[in-house]
Amino acid sequence: MSTDSTGSQPPFTRLSREVLVGNAWHRYCRDRYVQVDGSEGVYYYVDMPGSCASIPVFADGSTVLLRVRRYLLGADLWEFPIGGMQPGEDPLAVAQKELREEAGLQAADWQPLGRFAPYKGVSNELCHYWLARQLTATAQELEPSEQISVHRMPLAEARARLLEQDPGDGQSMVGLLLLDRWLAAGNTL
Repeated sequence: MSTDSTGSQPPFTRLSREVLVGNAWHRYCRDRYVQVDGSEGVYYYVDMPGSCASIPVFADGSTVLLRVRRYLLGADLWEFPIGGMQPGEDPLAVAQKELREEAGLQAADWQPLGRFAPYKGVSNELCHYWLARQLTATAQELEPSEQISVHRMPLAEARARLLEQDPGDGQSMVGLLLLDRWLAAGNTL
């Protein structure tokens, strides 16, 4: 197969896409596509519009972690505020909504930290991350399926809680990496 000027191979060609199961948040799909050798392949995956998260930081450098009851794991996890997107939604608007609904906070300053693919072999989801500053308190607006408590703490303590819990929340841990990269570029909290 030929490569382009960057040395990359051209993208796969999708022949067909079938939604096997769908709901309001994601679809389980089967694609038929042309593989590198020209033969037809089949790929099963979860199609998701994406997710959005924020790391809220107060003027004193403290942050907020959520203690979230995760149904599938039957466990409570430490997490930054995060939520799923619907098709066509603006990632920043979703991050702002999730911060307000889950943490009971609003932010006047939003800095993009980056995005990443949390399940690259299983899903096409991209998770978008922001730093949220100039925070003010508001009421939580939890959904009936959510069990979330809000905990303000120093950023170093939040880092330790996220990195030491078992199982860890991968999306929140990557949020820390994105924040570290942003700080290493010369930015300050």
